[in-house]
Amino acid sequence: MRNKNTAFAANFIGIFLFGISMVIIGSTLPILKEKFGMTDIEAGSLFSILPVGILIGSVTFGPIADKFGYRWLLSVASLFLGLGFLGIAHAASMNVLRLCILIFGAGGGVINGATSALVSDLSETRSKIANLNWLGAFYGIGALCMPMAMTLIDKAYYTTLIDIACALSILVALLFAVISYPITVEKEKISFKLIPVFLKNGLFMAICFYLFFQSAFEAIVNNWSVLFFMDKLGVVQDKALMALSFSVAGMIVMRVLTGSVLKNLSYNRLTQIALVLLSIGLVCIVIPAPYAVRVAGLFFLGAGLAPGFPAMLGVAGEIFKGVSATAFSFVMVIALTGNIVINYITGILIDKYGTGVYLYVVLTEIFAMILIFGLIRFNEKKQLQNSIKINL
Repeated sequence: MRNKNTAFAANFIGIFLFGISMVIIGSTLPILKEKFGMTDIEAGSLFSILPVGILIGSVTFGPIADKFGYRWLLSVASLFLGLGFLGIAHAASMNVLRLCILIFGAGGGVINGATSALVSDLSETRSKIANLNWLGAFYGIGALCMPMAMTLIDKAYYTTLIDIACALSILVALLFAVISYPITVEKEKISFKLIPVFLKNGLFMAICFYLFFQSAFEAIVNNWSVLFFMDKLGVVQDKALMALSFSVAGMIVMRVLTGSVLKNLSYNRLTQIALVLLSIGLVCIVIPAPYAVRVAGLFFLGAGLAPGFPAMLGVAGEIFKGVSATAFSFVMVIALTGNIVINYITGILIDKYGTGVYLYVVLTEIFAMILIFGLIRFNEKKQLQNSIKINL
């Protein structure tokens, strides 16, 4: 098949499944605890396995894609997702479940990074950021759909729902195996010698560290908002979970807008809007206000986080066009490192000082992202001046 629309469709379905995979453990955890008789510590350990798998997938997808192409990489990764879904629904022991979650994470890490790189390769420069935003919107829809579906069905039938996701993963694997892809770069261009090239590019490294904080920010909102709403605001669990769903809704709405109405805006303008929305969101949560205003704050936080990865990956894809997958792999590793490190530190601070720390972490995140965005603009102007000098 040599239809670019088919390739886009496969990517969107793949990232939709990745969105489901990121929330499925949390959505099914009460059922899994009951099924295996897990303690809270054993249950919590499942959450630590998933990011390890994602990190493995993120490290490996770039060089493999740039050397051998996307076809079998994405196809096998989709099968890994299918195995993960199958394990969560039908694993007979904890060890099998843990192995399936690790495989799940590795497949998800590949899907997350490789679909972004492939959409970047398939897109023209002017539509790159908009298409990456659409990709992000499908991720958000997947992340939103699974918890909602789980609340609508009887828990006795949860395996049927997961089996459908498993079957869809297998179908997507077949689709990835037959569609056409961009021409891969020459193998000799891909090596560890690229790492110093990445490190010496000031603009690229500034983007990496913007996403270091962006990735951590997304996880902080997902992991700690419910606890903050319950402990500090006195909200019952159902209303706290509903509030969290508004952050996902904000991300989806903003990514749909940036993929359509706002598609002609530059990454610079999108990032400025994002930082303003994040600041508004924090203000809505901090000020003494009714529940609805606090929920609006989470909506604005979700909307403000929406352009981060699509906008910055769009620029990164332009800087290293010839080795975009390897560049994206490098970016994703740094972003995931920020996710793991800052969330670990946040957990320690909350354990020691209470959930009120959540607001200070959010404030620090916004401040850090504003500073790094200033570095991005500085390095962009520096690169432009250097290219002008070379041309002269």
